[in-house]
Amino acid sequence: MLIACRDASLGPKADELAKVSPEMFSHADPAVADDAKCLGTDGILVTAIGVGPVQIGRRLRVLRQRCEIAYVKVPGSVAIKGPVLGVSVGGGLILFTVAGPDSAVESLGTSSPAFRTSTGIGVGTGARNLRPTKGSLCFKRNSVQIVEIFVSRQTLRC
Repeated sequence: MLIACRDASLGPKADELAKVSPEMFSHADPAVADDAKCLGTDGILVTAIGVGPVQIGRRLRVLRQRCEIAYVKVPGSVAIKGPVLGVSVGGGLILFTVAGPDSAVESLGTSSPAFRTSTGIGVGTGARNLRPTKGSLCFKRNSVQIVEIFVSRQTLRC
């Protein structure tokens, strides 16, 4: 339980909380179980080949076995070929496209701060010390911080 600054005259007293059964706070959250299945061993890491369970080249069929996938409607002004799909996992949303006869992940992106590299870089990280890069992983930034992360089969210039 999280209790922040409050008026001591409001809410339960500490001795009343001590009488509450632990079972009140221990329950199985189905969303957490779904996240564990979806994340598998990939976790919520951002790498050069993906974000969490959505990895470049991973077949849609394989991803569907682990994660719930939804079609995402994007404005017509967005220049994206093919449908945009999404996975909500680990407190964040990952959008991606698929291509080819095997429907493998072609590109993906997120604007969620839930996903980070192994060194802690992700959405919301300060952008001052980041240098422009060229490769499959791109950190889109404004003048202050990273605002989006993209990964693609194609070389990206950031």
